[in-house]
Amino acid sequence: MGWTLQVSLVLYTLGLLHSLFGFFTKRQVFIQVALGLVALGFVSQTTFLIFTGIERRHFPITNLPESLCFFSWCVILIFIIASLRYKINVLGAFVLPLVSLLTITTEIIWEEHHTIPPELKGAWVSIHSSVAMLAYAAFFLTFISGVMYLIQEKELKAKNFRFLYFRLPSLQVCDDLMRRSLYAGFILMSLTILTGAFWAQSAWGRFWSWDPKEIWSGISWLIYAALLHERLVAGWRGRRAAIMAIIGFAAVIFTFLGVNLFLEGHHETFTKW
Repeated sequence: MGWTLQVSLVLYTLGLLHSLFGFFTKRQVFIQVALGLVALGFVSQTTFLIFTGIERRHFPITNLPESLCFFSWCVILIFIIASLRYKINVLGAFVLPLVSLLTITTEIIWEEHHTIPPELKGAWVSIHSSVAMLAYAAFFLTFISGVMYLIQEKELKAKNFRFLYFRLPSLQVCDDLMRRSLYAGFILMSLTILTGAFWAQSAWGRFWSWDPKEIWSGISWLIYAALLHERLVAGWRGRRAAIMAIIGFAAVIFTFLGVNLFLEGHHETFTKW
């Protein structure tokens, strides 16, 4: 069923191109076609993940290619939900480049024959890993919202309304999308740490072992907890929240990929992420 991933890649790339056309021309027809293509790609990728899981007899998220594939699937899921809720025409132009890159990378480094140790065949690792990817996807949307907010704010402060001003959503929409995706990501990240603790207990006999992945997951969680606290208690909105969201996503990226490239621990040993 590898061809279904290739079909997804083609559909996502076409969706990206149509999103860019819609972004530059402001023609709604391109945006609608892009959403249709992305939806078809999502169905194709879902089929690929299901059949991969059946063929390999485990949840397909146990090595780097599987993780990147599932992460791109999560990003598309979040993107579709946000697009249906907010009708932000330019969202695809910001989100789909990452999806296309992830899918291309998955196709290049995919391993046809992959075996996993017993520690990765339990239910806890499947729940933990899938929730983590959903959290990362939600925080990516928080990051994109923050970037759009800062760009639009700069346009407004300059009082020189140009190309981007007439294409980006309002500051209120950007902030609301940032807020909602932050809430979703924080809840999912909390569940990630909780399920990870139960997985660690079943695999290594302790809930917390100061593994680099655990430490950086905790750091990421604390950054977003601080942002959430400031939004709810101190009334943070707009620029400060956007900057903090960007910092938080930088920590998430290091947690997801950087830890395994530069540090050693249980996650690197068993999952090769």
